[in-house]
Formats: sequence, C-alpha cells, structure tokens
Amino acid sequence: MSEQKKTSMRNTVIIRVVACIIILLLGFGGFKFLKSRKKAPVQTPLVERPLKVEAVAVSFADVPVQIEAHGELCSIRMVEIAAEVAGVVAEIHPSLKTGSIIQKGELLFAIDDRDYRTEYESNKNRLAILERDQEITTNELNRVRTLFEKNKVGTRAGVEKAEQAANNTADRLAQVQQAMIRAQIKLERCRVYAPFTCRITQKNIEKGQYVAPGKIVLGLADDSVLELEVPLDSRDAFEWLQFAENRTEGAVTKAWFADLKPVQAEVTWTENAENRAIAIVNRVSSYDKNTRTVKVVLQIDSSQFVKGKHPMPLVSGMFCRVLIPGRIMERVVELPRWAVSFENTVYVVRNDRLETAAVVVVRVQENKAYISSGLKEGYLVITTRLVNPLERSLVEVVLDGTTLEGEK
Repeated sequence: MSEQKKTSMRNTVIIRVVACIIILLLGFGGFKFLKSRKKAPVQTPLVERPLKVEAVAVSFADVPVQIEAHGELCSIRMVEIAAEVAGVVAEIHPSLKTGSIIQKGELLFAIDDRDYRTEYESNKNRLAILERDQEITTNELNRVRTLFEKNKVGTRAGVEKAEQAANNTADRLAQVQQAMIRAQIKLERCRVYAPFTCRITQKNIEKGQYVAPGKIVLGLADDSVLELEVPLDSRDAFEWLQFAENRTEGAVTKAWFADLKPVQAEVTWTENAENRAIAIVNRVSSYDKNTRTVKVVLQIDSSQFVKGKHPMPLVSGMFCRVLIPGRIMERVVELPRWAVSFENTVYVVRNDRLETAAVVVVRVQENKAYISSGLKEGYLVITTRLVNPLERSLVEVVLDGTTLEGEK
C-alpha cells in the first residue's frame, strides 16, 4: 500500500513539472511570435531650434558725458532788514507786501525823525558856538605867547593857562562834532531804502508801529541771479567735470576746485519739464566728507525768463534737475543698460552661437551703458533680455524683420 502511494506521488510531481515546462514553452513561443510581428518605430531626426534675438552691431564713437544732479533753487542774496534806530514808523512803501517787487533805491519805510533832527540841529548850533570859542581862545593863546616870548610881558603860567583854555575848547568842539555825526547817522537811518531790486519775503512792520533797534522787520531776496547747489559723487566730479587745462602756477587756490569751466547746463523743474532754463557752472562750494560728495553751484540769470517764452519762470524754492556737460568719453560703445549684466558681461553672437564676453563699463547714464573695452568693431551684441541662456546656444538675430549673420 505504501509503494502504490509513493508511485502515485511521483507521477503527480512528474506531471506537474511537465505541465510547467509546457506552459513556459508556450509563453516563450507566444513572445517570439509577438516580437516577430512588432515593427520598429519611425526615427525622427533631432533639429536644434535657434533662439530668436535682437542685436546691435558694435560701433565705437566719442560720446559727451551728461552729469545729472538735483537741487533746490535759491536767490543769490537773501537779506534781513532790521531797524537801526528806535521810533514810530511814519511811512511805508505802498507796495510793501510779501511777494512784491520793489526797485532799487525806493523807500521801504521811514521812522519818525523829529527827535533825531532836533538832536542834530542842537549839536549844529553848539558846534557854531564852540567854533567861535575856539577862534577866541586860539587868538588869546597866540597873543599871550607872543607877549611873553618877544616882549617879555607876562608869565609862563599865563601862557600855560591860555593854552589850557584853548585845549578845553578844542576838546568840547571835538565832542560836539562827534555827537553831531552820530545824530546825522541816526537821522539818515530813519529812512531805509531798497539796496537792490528785491522781492519781499518777510514783512513784520506796519505804519504807526513802534520798532526797536535790532528787530527784524523785513526780508529781501535778490532774484536777478538764482543759484542751484547740487551734490555730485566725488568720482563723477573727478572723472567727468570740465576743468581748465592749464592751472596758474603758484596760485593760492591751486589746492581747490578753482579752475572749473563755466559751461552751460540745462535746468528743468522736476514737476514740469517744460519749465527750463540755462545755467552756468560757477564754482565748487564744498566737499562733504560724510557723503563723499562735491557740491557744485550753478547760476541762472533770470533775465532769460523775460526774453524767452516760458510757461512759468523758475523761482527760488523749486526742486530742479540739472544736466551738466562733462568731458568726452573717447571710443566707447553705447548699449542699452539691460544688455549688460551686473557682472559686467554681455552676450555676443559668433558663428551663429551665443557667447558671453566680459566688458569694461565706463559709465551708465539715462538707461545707457558705455563700454570702453571687451568688444570689437562689428560684433553683434544681443539686446534681448535673456535669463541664464546656455553658452554656445544657436541664435538667430532679427533686426527690423531682417535676419542677420553673426561675427564669424
């Protein structure tokens, strides 16, 4: 019984192994059959697509520098008028109001001068009396001295007494003369005139008001010439401001910016570019060690606002933009600012491929970058904004609808 069982189990194992082999053979045969019926896929050739970019051809030229700065206009002279004598204001100019224009030499205000005139006349009368006294004492001194020295009449004490009387009279005369001069000065100071054609900026005086010496009663501004003080970066000032080529040897001002050329600059109001004027570069006023800036002063002759057609003149207090002509940048390439990276590199086209070139940026102004070296004449510089392009990428340069070829 056990032998039959063993034989049955062995036959079962053999059948199972044969069945597995048959299944594997059938699967392998099916795989070969399906593989034989599979067709190879169509091979598509790889084509590199070029980047379409805009570019400009490198061209060297001499470009004048325009130094841009900003500052506030102010009048060349700002004067505060104070009363120099005490008294009641007896008269004021009919147009004495803030903002009014008063011509040079016109009366601004007058203080009641009756007390000062009385003092002056009193000293004048005393002066006439003392002049007569001086004449009498002088004659008496000469008489006594002659009698004593030539005729031996009188005494030395008498001569000295006559001399003392003459000296006392001369001293009193000198005191009255000084008092008369002071009275005359006070009398003149009662009437205050415009020292120049001025604009009233401040008014603290009225007719009938009592004023004391030293009190500020008027503010005057001279608008005939306006000044504009603008700060410039010290490197800009050193590299691009125009100075005289031949400085005077031995000049006291040799160590300062004394030879600044008086070039014409354009000034515009920042709030309205139509309001513009021509200014003359005048001087360098100071150097700020904290900000390392040089302060340049320009002057504007206000007569140009009368001669020309201006929608509104530039006036004191306006914040303005100024373009100062500087020196010439020799043999530079002008590119859009965005065409130059912050690492001072540009993308050029060579053999229809993109390449990165290091350049030297001389100056950046008005969204333009000026290159002095790193490029050659005829190079094509890419001006299209690109973000991390692959080096040696294929490019197609398009300019005004025309495809250009890059530098070979």
